[in-house]
Amino acid sequence: CSCSLLPGMQNLKTSSMERVKIPPYVEPRPKLILITPQILTRQRIRTYLYKVAPADVLNITVWEHPEFSLPQMPTNATALLPGSQGAAGQLGYLVNAKGKIYFPLIGYVTVTGHTVDRIRKDISHRLTKYIPNPQVNVRVADFRGQKIYVVGEVKKPGIVPLTDQILTIADALALTGGIDQNYGDPKHIYVIRGTVAKPVIYWLNAKTPDKLLLAENFNLHPKDILYVSSAPIGS
Repeated sequence: CSCSLLPGMQNLKTSSMERVKIPPYVEPRPKLILITPQILTRQRIRTYLYKVAPADVLNITVWEHPEFSLPQMPTNATALLPGSQGAAGQLGYLVNAKGKIYFPLIGYVTVTGHTVDRIRKDISHRLTKYIPNPQVNVRVADFRGQKIYVVGEVKKPGIVPLTDQILTIADALALTGGIDQNYGDPKHIYVIRGTVAKPVIYWLNAKTPDKLLLAENFNLHPKDILYVSSAPIGS
């Protein structure tokens, strides 16, 4: 009797079911590039301007209009103003997942992919409807949107945020405690970027101290993975 159908039940028609489209498998084709002085010349950045990303926190003030500034909250406060954030220790305007902030009077402002100077000009222009000649200041209070990952044989592997200063391989290694002297292999330091299908792997052979000058001049990009391989004796 367990095989019988209950009243009102009927067999489903498979022809009407939505079929899941499985994308074809793409074999990864990694490209290995040795970091040399010539590579550094190609990727040199003359002027670096940080561009705001979702999850960043902005501090925005309007001269002689304190009503636009978020109040200073005590460190033990649990309630925060709408649109602000304090979980990371910095109070300000949180950039939402759509890349926008909500600012009083003018509403939502798109900030993702823009520099703080462009955001300042945009807010100033839109505030002129309510305030004559507004003097606006914008800065990033907490850099949370763009980051790189440092893994492998370093003393403190983890996430390193990208700020308004250029981050190099040497900077990232210093911020994570440096290469582990017992297990790390300075001859095999890799920077992995790109996509899963087409990863680009930069290889730094820092077996001699002069090679560290290459690490000091190789700029890292958002979502880069900096990996320090294990020494053969460690394996």
